Amino acid sequence: MNRKSFGLRVIASGLLVAGMLTVAASVSTVTAAGAAKKLPPYLIGVPMPMTGAEAQAGTQIYNAELMAAQQINKHGGVLGHPIKLLEQDDACDAGTAVNAVNLLVSKGVKAFVGGYCSGSVLPTEPIISRAGLPYVMPAANSPELTTGGYKDMFLIDPSGSGDGAEAAAFFKQQGITKIYIIDDQSSFGVAIADAAAKDVAAAGGTVVDGGVQSIPATSNDFSAVISQIKSSGATGIYWSGYFSQAAQFATQLNAAGVIGPNGTAKFVVADGSVDATYLSAAGAAANGTYATIAALASGVGNVLGSHADKVFNLAYRKEFKSAPGPYSAFGYDAITALVLAAKHVHSIVPKRVNAGLRTLHFVGLTGKISFDKTGNRLGATMDLLEVVNGKYTLAKPQP
Repeated sequence: MNRKSFGLRVIASGLLVAGMLTVAASVSTVTAAGAAKKLPPYLIGVPMPMTGAEAQAGTQIYNAELMAAQQINKHGGVLGHPIKLLEQDDACDAGTAVNAVNLLVSKGVKAFVGGYCSGSVLPTEPIISRAGLPYVMPAANSPELTTGGYKDMFLIDPSGSGDGAEAAAFFKQQGITKIYIIDDQSSFGVAIADAAAKDVAAAGGTVVDGGVQSIPATSNDFSAVISQIKSSGATGIYWSGYFSQAAQFATQLNAAGVIGPNGTAKFVVADGSVDATYLSAAGAAANGTYATIAALASGVGNVLGSHADKVFNLAYRKEFKSAPGPYSAFGYDAITALVLAAKHVHSIVPKRVNAGLRTLHFVGLTGKISFDKTGNRLGATMDLLEVVNGKYTLAKPQP
C-alpha cells in the first residue's frame, strides 16, 4: 500500500479472506432486495500513524482492519451498507491528530476505529464525543482514555493499568525490592509509570531515586539515567514508553553492564515497547529482557493459538507479504465489534451503535470481548514475556 500521501484514503474493495472467521460471516447477511438498493457506504474514520516512528505499527493495524472490512463487505456489508475506511495520518502527535479527526468528522464518518498512541487520542475524545460517534480503539490503552466521562470510547486493547500490576508482581516474585521506573513523558508512558509506582509500593517494593523519572520522547542518550540507576542500587528497571527508545535504552544498559549475561538488574518494558522493531534494533541486548502485555496481545499465549488466529496470520502474510504486528488482530476485532454492534441494534446510526457496543458480547481473534460502563475491555489477563534468542516467549514461571 502507498503510505507516502498525507491525505485521506478511501478503501472499498480488495481482500477476500474466505472462511476466516464464523463471526465475520454472521455479521451482515443481507437480502437481495436490500443489496439491490445500493445503500450508501458505512464510513469509518481511521486516525492512525502513517508517518513517524510508529508508522509501521499503524500500518499493521490498519491492514488488519482492511481485512475485516473486506471480509464483511464480501458477505453483504453492514446491514447492506458497504464499509469504507477513511484513513488519516495522526502521526502519533496531538495537534496532527486533532486536525485528522476534525477532517474525518467533516467527511461524514459514522464511527471511528483507530488510535495507536494514547497521547494523540486523548485530545480528540471531546471532538468525537461532541459529534456523538462511537470510537473503538484497537491499540491505544492509557487508563486516562476512559476516565473523561465520555460514553463513546471503547478499548479493544485492555487498559494499560494492568501492565504496572504485572511488573510489580514480577519484581516481587524475583525478590527485587529496589525498582527504577522511567517514562517517556508521553500520556501513555506517564500513566503506566504512575500506575506501576503505586503497584510496586503496594507489593512492598521501593521506587528509588525519589519516584518515577522522565526522559523526553526525543532523547536517544540514556547515559545520565544509567548512571543514576547504578548509584541507586536498583536491581529492577521498568520502562513505560515506546519501542524505539526501549531498544536504545536496552542497548545502552547492556553496554554499561547493567543488564545482560553479567548484569546486575532486570529490564522490563510495558506493552508499548512490544514490537518486532524492538527485537531487531536492540539485537542481542534484547535477550534476557522482559515485557508486560495483555495476554490477548502477546502473540505467544494460549488465546492467540486458536485456529482462527492461525488462518488470520496466514491470510495477512499472503496479502501483505509480511507478518502481522502485536495489535493487528485487535484491529480486526475492532472492526468486527463495531459491525456486530450495528447488526445487534439494526442500525448504523451512531447513537444506536454506541448503545450496541455497551451491551456487546462476542468471541473474536483476541478472545472474549465485552466492555464495562466506562468502555474498558472486561476479562483481561496479563502475560510476562521474556526475549530468548531474539524472540518473545512466555516467561517461566509467570508471576
